[in-house]
Amino acid sequence: MNPKSDILWRIYFSFGLVMIFGMAILGKAAKTQFVEGDYWIKMAEKLTIKDLEIEAERGNIYDIKGRMLATTIPTFELRMDLKSEALTDERWEENIDSICLLFEAHLGEQSRNQWRQDLDRGRKTGERYFLIKRKVSFPELQMVQSWPLFRQGRFKSGLQVIQHNNRRMPFGMLAQRTIGYIRDSGKIKVGIEGRFDKELAGVRGLKKVQKIANGVYMPMDEDNDLGAKPGLDVYTTIDVNLQDVAENSLMRSLKTYRADHGCAILMNIKTGEIKAIANLGKNSDSGYVENFNYAIGELNEPGSVFKLASMIAILDNNYADENTKVDLENGQTRFYNRTMEDAHAHPGLHSLKEIFEVSSNVGISKLVNKHFKEDKGKFYKMLESLHLTQTTGIDLEGEPKPDIAPTKSWSGVSLPWISIGYEVRLTPLQILNLYAAVANNGVQMKPYLIREVRENDQVIKQFKPEILERRICSEQTVVKLRAMLEGVVDSGTASDIRSLDYKIAGKTGTNLISGGSRKYSDKIYQATFVGYFPSNDPIYACIVVVNNPDTKVGYYGGKVAAPVFRDIADRIYSTEIAIHHSMDKKLSAKSERAVMKGNRADLSLIYKQLNLNNTQKDIASEWVESMWRDSSVKQQSLYRERGKCLLSPK
Repeated sequence: MNPKSDILWRIYFSFGLVMIFGMAILGKAAKTQFVEGDYWIKMAEKLTIKDLEIEAERGNIYDIKGRMLATTIPTFELRMDLKSEALTDERWEENIDSICLLFEAHLGEQSRNQWRQDLDRGRKTGERYFLIKRKVSFPELQMVQSWPLFRQGRFKSGLQVIQHNNRRMPFGMLAQRTIGYIRDSGKIKVGIEGRFDKELAGVRGLKKVQKIANGVYMPMDEDNDLGAKPGLDVYTTIDVNLQDVAENSLMRSLKTYRADHGCAILMNIKTGEIKAIANLGKNSDSGYVENFNYAIGELNEPGSVFKLASMIAILDNNYADENTKVDLENGQTRFYNRTMEDAHAHPGLHSLKEIFEVSSNVGISKLVNKHFKEDKGKFYKMLESLHLTQTTGIDLEGEPKPDIAPTKSWSGVSLPWISIGYEVRLTPLQILNLYAAVANNGVQMKPYLIREVRENDQVIKQFKPEILERRICSEQTVVKLRAMLEGVVDSGTASDIRSLDYKIAGKTGTNLISGGSRKYSDKIYQATFVGYFPSNDPIYACIVVVNNPDTKVGYYGGKVAAPVFRDIADRIYSTEIAIHHSMDKKLSAKSERAVMKGNRADLSLIYKQLNLNNTQKDIASEWVESMWRDSSVKQQSLYRERGKCLLSPK
C-alpha cells in the first residue's frame, strides 16, 4: 500500500471514530434530555432542594391572673439575594446609597462606604444569601421593611427574613424549675414545659429551600410554604405575687442559716391548687438558684411532721384521746437494743396533746408501739388510707413514689422509728397533702398546677379540683387533730410564729437525714414546718423545708423553717380581703380595743363610720393609741415630747 493511501485510510478511520463518538454523545444527550429528563431534573432537585421544617411559635405559660410566666420572643436574621432577577441595575443604583446610609444609622457595625463596597462585591459575585444582620428584633424588622427598596417586598428587593424563636421568662428565676424547659432537641423535658410539650409546641410547617454554595440553603418561593400552627397557651394555678414572697422569704432563710437547699409550697386546701412552689439550691458560687424541684422530686425522711399520721392512727382507732397520759421517762426509752430520745427532756406524765405540742419522740413512739406492735399491718393500712404510700398524681413528671417498706421487711424497732418519721421517705408535697386534708375537714384533694389549656381565648382543656379521699379519718379525729396543731403554734415548738391577727396551726420537724454517702453520724439536719391558716377557717396549707442548715447558726424547724411560713401567711393575710372576717357595724363593749394604733384623723373617721363614741378629740398628737374605756373609745398619744414611743406593743 502506497503511503498516500495509508494516510488517507488513517484519516478516514480517525474521522469515523470521531463521528461515531460524537453521534454517541448526541444520542446520550438526546436520551438524557428527552427520555430521562424528568428523572434527572427530579434528582437534581432532590440534591439541591429540600423541605425545611419551620418551627412553630411555642405557646405561652401564664399565672392564675393572666401574667406571663414563659413566652416565645422571635428574633430575625436579615439576608439579601443580590442575584435576584427583579433586582435590576436601575433599581439597585436608585436605592443603594439610601440603604447604606440607613444601615449605618440603624444597624451600626460599619460605615455607609463599607456597606456599599460589601454589597457591590456581593452583587458582582452573585451572592444569593448575603448576611445583613443576625438577632434583629421585631420592631427593627418592621423599620427595615419600611425603608426604600425593602418596602417593595421580598421579590423586588431580594430581602430575606429568617425567624428564630427564643424562650423567655419575664419574671426571671421565679418558679423557674416548675415552669421548666426543653433541651437537647426534646430529649430532656422538665417541668410544665416538658409535661405539656405537645400542647405548647404547636404544629411545625414546611419551607422549600435550595442549596446554593458551601452547604448554605436559601429559602425559595413562599407561596409553596406550609405555615406552622402556633402552640396552645397553658394557664397555671400559680400566683406570681405569692411566688415572689415564697422565694424571697426562703432565700433569706437559706442565706441566714447557710443551708444547702430548700423548698416551699403553698396550696389551696379546698381545691388542691398550687399557688406557689419555690425551689432553691446552692450553686458553685455559693448563691442560690432553682436547680431542682425539691418540693416534688426529693424523697427524704420527714421526721416529726410525720407524727400527724401516727396521731391519726391512734385517735381514729380510739386507742387514746387528747387527754391520755403517757410517761415520757425524762426523754429516753428503749426499744430492743436502741434508745429513743427526745430533743428536750420532759419528766413525768403528759397528755397526748402536750406530747404532740412539744413533739416528744418518746411519747408518740410508745403509744404507737403499744397499740400496733402485734398488728403492724393495721398501721401500714392506715398509712395507705392516708395516701402516704402512693404519689399525689400532680400534673408534673418526676414525682417519686413514697418509700415505705412493707411490714414483712420491718425490723423489731421499725414501728417506733417509723411513727416519728424515720425509715420512711416522702416528698414535701406528699407530706403537705396530708396536712391539707386535716385542714379541709378530712377531705383530701389532688394537688394540681394547671387550670386550663387555651387556643387564643377558647378553652380546649380544663382541669378541675379532684378528690383523692372523701374522708381520711372521722370528724371527731379531725377536731382533735386541729386543736393539737393549733397548740403547737400557741404554746409548743412553733410558738415564735404565733400571730395576734389570725390563727396558725401546724407542726415543726427537726430530723437527721441520711442517704447516699450521708450518714446520721454526719449530723446533717432537715428543718421543716408544715401547717395551714387561718386555722379557724382554713384556706391555705404551706410547707417549708430547709435542708442541711449550718448547725452553728440554727437547725430547728421552729427557728429555721417556721418564719418562712409566717412571712407567706402574713403577705396573704395583708392582701386578700376574703381571708378576713367581716366587722359588725356595732362593736361589742366587751372588746378590748377598737383600733390599736394609727393616725388620729384616720381613726376619727373610722369611729364616725362605726358609730363609736370618741370622748377625747382634743389630743394634739398626730399618732394615737385607741382603747376601750366605759363603752367608749379613749385615745392617748403614742409619743413623748422628743418623739420617743410612749406605749409598747401588747
